[in-house]
Amino acid sequence: MKHLIIVLFFINLIFLTAQNDQKIIAFNKSVDFEEIGNYKDAVKEIENIYSKFSNDYLVNLRLGWLNYLDKKYDESIKYYKKAVSISNNSIEAQLGITYPLSAKNNWDEIKNVYANILDTDPLNYTARLNLAQIYLKDGDNLNAKINLEKLIEQYPSDSAVNLYLGWTYYYLGNKSKANNLFATALIADPTSSSAKEGWNLTK
Repeated sequence: MKHLIIVLFFINLIFLTAQNDQKIIAFNKSVDFEEIGNYKDAVKEIENIYSKFSNDYLVNLRLGWLNYLDKKYDESIKYYKKAVSISNNSIEAQLGITYPLSAKNNWDEIKNVYANILDTDPLNYTARLNLAQIYLKDGDNLNAKINLEKLIEQYPSDSAVNLYLGWTYYYLGNKSKANNLFATALIADPTSSSAKEGWNLTK
């Protein structure tokens, strides 16, 4: 019995190694096609192994990304959602799904995605900054301020955080506070035309 278990173990190991070899080869070919902008063949390389790896996180994540690049946004969303379900709400995959949703101008769903990320990881920089930008674009300055104030506590010298919080305070009518934030944004990034514009408006 002991010998049978050992034999089965090695058979399984060989099988898994062969599967991994197949996946690595497919991914390498897919990356080669992606690098030259041939997204259709990049997708095809992964689709060729999908029947064996339909519940593989990396395979679904890759197909989400490649279909986004190929402008097949519904397909991209489908694969990203599968990756999220496989990985138990992976932040990486949730951030990925915002790309095709953005291409479809589905801002309400994007806000839900960012809110879900922040429930899991309240300190996530990307989700909170992007959520604040959406609020700012929508003219919801109070919610933009709430999110950016949380970020500036963690990243007081960050150029983007200071820039967007500067515009938020400008729209809220606090030019003095906005000016200080624009100045910090310019110190962090002297090339920012938006920060220069805000700074000049609040002098």
